[in-house]
Amino acid sequence: MKIGKTRAVDAYIPTASMADIAFLLIVFFMITTVFQVDKTVLVLPRSDVRSEVVKGSAFIVVTEGGFLKVSDGKEDTHPIDQSDVLSFAVDLMSKNSEQPIVLKVDHNVKWHTVDQILDQLGQAHAKNLQFLTDLKVKQEKFE
Repeated sequence: MKIGKTRAVDAYIPTASMADIAFLLIVFFMITTVFQVDKTVLVLPRSDVRSEVVKGSAFIVVTEGGFLKVSDGKEDTHPIDQSDVLSFAVDLMSKNSEQPIVLKVDHNVKWHTVDQILDQLGQAHAKNLQFLTDLKVKQEKFE
């Protein structure tokens, strides 16, 4: 029996669907990317419990120098005066009375400043408040 010569098959990579794959990857990364409303770097107070921030939460940021920035949860933070926190909170509560508000306060800020902000939030009838903290790392003693 005589075996015939086999014909070499050229290597071929189908590229017709490459554009579709690239487009799907772009859409995937656009959807899964988390956009931060506030990018202010602070040293946060430490706590034993760390809770997650609800998506769409409004932010009130107080830096070490007492500089205030606010965000309604949809737009980036913008600076305001401390006296304008009440009007900001009233505006938020008029749109959604259950709007979560996250207080992001540097650990060196005087409590008097935080207390004034909390008073203004109380006057605006803000109910859903949360302090942003860092988790304490527990160190175990090895003996």
